[in-house]
Amino acid sequence: MEVITFVKGTVHYSKIEEFKEGYKSLKEEPKPNGLIASYLLQDAAEEEVFIIETVWESPEALEKMRSEGEPAAPALFKKVGAKPTLKVYNMLNAI
Repeated sequence: MEVITFVKGTVHYSKIEEFKEGYKSLKEEPKPNGLIASYLLQDAAEEEVFIIETVWESPEALEKMRSEGEPAAPALFKKVGAKPTLKVYNMLNAI
């Protein structure tokens, strides 16, 4: 069963470009085993609110990545002074 994570945080306006560049550099690195996709989302109404969404092959793949150190998404938010929150969802169906 695939799982999806949402790491959400509010990035100060002065740090938005640094945050976007940080995400871009993450996308250039090799993907962790089990990562299917990653997306950077920006709230349409509140431009300082961002979510990094990731899709994983399985809960086990996600847990393996987490056991290897701090995950990249929360670390990126922290790097720009944002406090991230994390939600994990089981994917039940896709179109």
